[in-house]
Amino acid sequence: MSEFYEIRDDKGTVLEVLGTDDEPAGEILVTDDDVEPTATPQAAPGPEPAATPLAAVSIASRASWGARYPDGDLTLTGPAVEVFVHHSVTAQLSPDASVAAEAEQMRALESVGQSRFGTGISYNVIVFPSGRAYQGVSWNRRGTHTGGRNSTARSICLAGNYETSRPTAAQISTAAAIYGEGKGRWWTQGAPLYGHRDVKATACPGRYVYARLDDIRAGEGSTPPSPGEPGGLVVDGAWGSATTRRLQQELGTTADGVVSSQSIVWRDRNPGLTTGWRWVSDAQGSRVIAALQARVGMPAGQRDGKIGPQTIRALQTYLGTPADGVISRDSRAVMALQRRLNAGRV
Repeated sequence: MSEFYEIRDDKGTVLEVLGTDDEPAGEILVTDDDVEPTATPQAAPGPEPAATPLAAVSIASRASWGARYPDGDLTLTGPAVEVFVHHSVTAQLSPDASVAAEAEQMRALESVGQSRFGTGISYNVIVFPSGRAYQGVSWNRRGTHTGGRNSTARSICLAGNYETSRPTAAQISTAAAIYGEGKGRWWTQGAPLYGHRDVKATACPGRYVYARLDDIRAGEGSTPPSPGEPGGLVVDGAWGSATTRRLQQELGTTADGVVSSQSIVWRDRNPGLTTGWRWVSDAQGSRVIAALQARVGMPAGQRDGKIGPQTIRALQTYLGTPADGVISRDSRAVMALQRRLNAGRV
């Protein structure tokens, strides 16, 4: 028999219901034939979208938030054929909540799944109001998110109660990015996306998230850089490709780790600018530097996409470090920038 765990509000409304599948222990091969057509809710008609991998997707690992219990109960071979959106009905954190507060909530969610089912956290990925995403049960392991369909489906869970609260734009953007990235990777290219309430007597994922499912189905969005990851940016004061890539992710430009078309005049005067900088005699500027110039408050007429004393001073002032207009070796300004990027912000 499947085991279920219901979360109700003070009026008795079922807000979320977690449950197991009935399959015996062992490896399961997931194929399109594993789901009964009559048991699947009707998806909106339309052509199957083309695969559009999104390099902007960033999901913090289980290790980053301190997972302590089993990673699901079965290994699943092959992509899922459905995706379900849930809400956690746990603490409603603010968009500027700390990474530590989010990690604490991840461990709380894990404790619920462990105490009810003995298999650790129930959901595959959890998205907080900040937009940051954390891996729950691994993509190839079975969780307890959608009873009776855990072996053939995967889950995207928004942390909080969205029967009473509205999701942030960052949450919807992250969920959309994950759904789009998963096509042909974690689930089949045509895997439909549903709300949990489409297959269970529950309000999940809450009326305010359910109303945004079409935005998530669009599969267009981005995620902030993963916070607190082992092997994240080393705070060493050297601005190389890794720092540039994280900055590009944060500012929404192409994340290739390259700062293109910069004036060679400034190369030797800024030894803290290391790998990934493209120095030329006829500089045209880079999108990431232009975006950074806007972020630090430089006037529109000065946003030329080129590094130099003026841009460096503006960045140093913004970061609260000495404003000498130079990125030296072991630069204090670059260290401050790297710390911000590791926290998921600029």
